[in-house]
Amino acid sequence: MALLFIDGFDHYDPQALDPFGDPWLARGKAAYLSPQATRIQGRRPSSYALRLPAGAGGGYVKNLEAGRTSLIVGAALRVAPFENTGEEPVLLGVRDASAQVAHLVKLGEDGRLKLYRRTGSGMSGWDQWISTSVTTAAVRGWHYVELQVVQGTSNGTLNVRINGVLAITLSAQNTTQGGGPLLTAFAGSVPGQPCPVTVDVDDLYLADTSGTINNTFLGDVRVDALQAQANGAQNQWTVEGAASAWEAVSDGDEATAIRAATAGLRQTFDVEALPVMTTPAIHGVQVTLLARKTDAGTGRVRGIVASGAQTAVSADIHLQEQLAWHTALFERNPNGNVPWTEGAFNAAEFGLESA
Repeated sequence: MALLFIDGFDHYDPQALDPFGDPWLARGKAAYLSPQATRIQGRRPSSYALRLPAGAGGGYVKNLEAGRTSLIVGAALRVAPFENTGEEPVLLGVRDASAQVAHLVKLGEDGRLKLYRRTGSGMSGWDQWISTSVTTAAVRGWHYVELQVVQGTSNGTLNVRINGVLAITLSAQNTTQGGGPLLTAFAGSVPGQPCPVTVDVDDLYLADTSGTINNTFLGDVRVDALQAQANGAQNQWTVEGAASAWEAVSDGDEATAIRAATAGLRQTFDVEALPVMTTPAIHGVQVTLLARKTDAGTGRVRGIVASGAQTAVSADIHLQEQLAWHTALFERNPNGNVPWTEGAFNAAEFGLESA
């Protein structure tokens, strides 16, 4: 697999309250999200983005399930106007599993992208400037920025793109600096540090360079959140508080839900069709679940996709006592193990299986 995670920030409001009266933030999706983060109008009509305000709250942090020797992070970013007499805005970056080495992209005092290596964690870390782009990223407007880090002691590579154009490229680098594999992606600030400037984030993806598809820059992508609109062919979960399963899962309200008391039960849904696009290219489909366990012991589910006569399930997702967002990414259409097409996606069903 090369595509690892996506988020368009459309399906949750980080300031909304959960059943316990606490803000949702991005529980279960982001490892950490600034308590001051808010949902704002996104890049497209009827879409949302994430605002990371300047200050001590920090930014957005996403951890992977396992370390990688390469990592690509891309996101649409917009920087609020700022005084260029102090700290430079942090756009995005990646960090290793030991939290000792990070590579990050900042917006320089002259509007150009600057690539840094940070050694050390917390307030004791220090930034080593590596390279500056010729390309400018003007404040106020949205720009799609991508950073690729391939680890190596003498053959590592670093590449930065903005709006589909290669802005910085370096080879024969020591990108490990004695650290471990890459585990973390972040935006707005280095983990554990304040946001120097307000930064808006939309349409984020994480990938690595393995596999045969999605193993390089994806470019300026869009992430669309599509809800269930009807029950699918498999209806084995119990519905509570609603007339049908699809109505119970499309509102984000725990007053309506579906439950499974035993393992091996499946529930699939017909989801909304893709928005009309001229030549859509689907890099992957991520099933997003708002779920929790309701009893002691281990509670597990799996994401599921049914396409044609073929079905695929994800690895086990371990649930918590509180509601949390969980994701299962299907990079290929299981019907033929091929990249997704618009027609195949619109005909497929997505859901979950109790484990």
